[in-house]
Amino acid sequence: MRHLVGNGLRVLGWRGRFCRLATGEKTLTSDIREMTGRRLVPAERYDWRLVLGLAGALVVLLAYFLPMFPQRIIRAKTLFSGGTVKEAEFPVLIFEQHYLQSKHPPDETLQEVLLTVAPVEGHRGSGWGWLLQISQQGNLQVLSYGLCLALPLVCALIFLLMVGLAWFSEKGLAELLIIASINLSVLAPVSLFLAWEHQFDFSTLLFSLARAALMPRLGFWVALVGMLLMLVSALSLRRETPRAVVNWWALVFVAALGIWLLIRFKPFPFLEIWRFILDGIGVTLRISVISFGFILLVSLLGGLGRIARARLIHGLASLYVEIIRGIPLLVQLLFIWFALPQVFDALGEALKAFSPGLEAYGQWLIDLRLDPFTAAVLGLTICYGAYGSEIFRAGISSIHHGQMEAARSLGMTYFQAMRYIILPQAVRVILPPLGNEFVALLKDSSLVSVLAVSDLTRRGREYMASTFLSFDTWIMVALCYLVLTLFSSRIVEFIESKSKFER
Repeated sequence: MRHLVGNGLRVLGWRGRFCRLATGEKTLTSDIREMTGRRLVPAERYDWRLVLGLAGALVVLLAYFLPMFPQRIIRAKTLFSGGTVKEAEFPVLIFEQHYLQSKHPPDETLQEVLLTVAPVEGHRGSGWGWLLQISQQGNLQVLSYGLCLALPLVCALIFLLMVGLAWFSEKGLAELLIIASINLSVLAPVSLFLAWEHQFDFSTLLFSLARAALMPRLGFWVALVGMLLMLVSALSLRRETPRAVVNWWALVFVAALGIWLLIRFKPFPFLEIWRFILDGIGVTLRISVISFGFILLVSLLGGLGRIARARLIHGLASLYVEIIRGIPLLVQLLFIWFALPQVFDALGEALKAFSPGLEAYGQWLIDLRLDPFTAAVLGLTICYGAYGSEIFRAGISSIHHGQMEAARSLGMTYFQAMRYIILPQAVRVILPPLGNEFVALLKDSSLVSVLAVSDLTRRGREYMASTFLSFDTWIMVALCYLVLTLFSSRIVEFIESKSKFER
């Protein structure tokens, strides 16, 4: 009986651990990471987890040679109650039929949809065949399908790489590959299911009309079995690394996936909303990036002014910071857009009255009008420059004053010491809070919509005003802002991790 249990544990790869735990030779905590960071002995190379993951990866690669989606919709005819008929042929994948069903002509209802289903030409509907056909196309519809179809293959390749390195590398199991395999093995089945949904454009109606033809074939189910094996293997390897398996980048992916799923499963109105606000996303990013460039310059000058010994410079910088930080950003934007032109008019009239030689300059001021984009950049720069000045002041002040004295004793001027000694060290202190300011700037850029700037918020308001779809519109706008801010926050976090130093 003892030999039977021992042989069973050896097959499962658990005998060594069980004996060590039973004798107290090694605790459970110290057993973690026993297969990472060193060359594996021959017995460990055939650990059941590695063998199971390798088997799953090979099964997935084999499944992609088998038929998955051998039938496809090549033609659709949509009939509406008012007599409107819309026909379409599909060279590769069915396209926008779900949207057509949802967005029917005014005062008409969907009456009937007629589909023509035929075998896939050129290949048997295998995964590799579909990927080859997709690589020859150039539209976003097949690109989306290709990404969903390729993710299980990427997962299988990661497993092959992980097992190969574990068997032949001096460092054994790679922790990063373990983390990647866990995340990808969770996403791979979902990705393959979404690839199947592409066949009928995510429409349950279209699937019900051709259920028998559109059901996935053997390759699909074999691939799912392989992915299940990889998932079990990956989750079993979790204890080999103390690192976090899911980090905050996953939240960015989830938010972006939420947008994609809304567009796919409910194209009306989310596809229309996405197309309408897409240019607004670009405007929001341009305003934020351009403003941030000017903010850095203003912040540097303001920070240097705040620590200057000259009373006039220090006083002007302090006055700017205190006044601007005491006025809300929205009020500043409205002042620049509505009141600043009157200030220009008054100054222009004063110059013309002061001297005939200044009449041309006065007229130029009277004619000067800022366009909405420039006014938005100016307002954001002035406001956030005041906050950035305090960040620069604090960062420069954190460097010991003895370093400035040492630099001056070596014959450097004040500006040379700042440029070569103080600022390079202060940058590491300044970068994290400046990154947070950029994230806040990205969100506050929504306020520039009051200046008639066609940013993301204004485009959302325009669509809502024309369709009265308030909930759908602001859900999409909110998700877009969430993706932008989460992605920016992760970039800031990465920069912060690279800029840390021992004090």
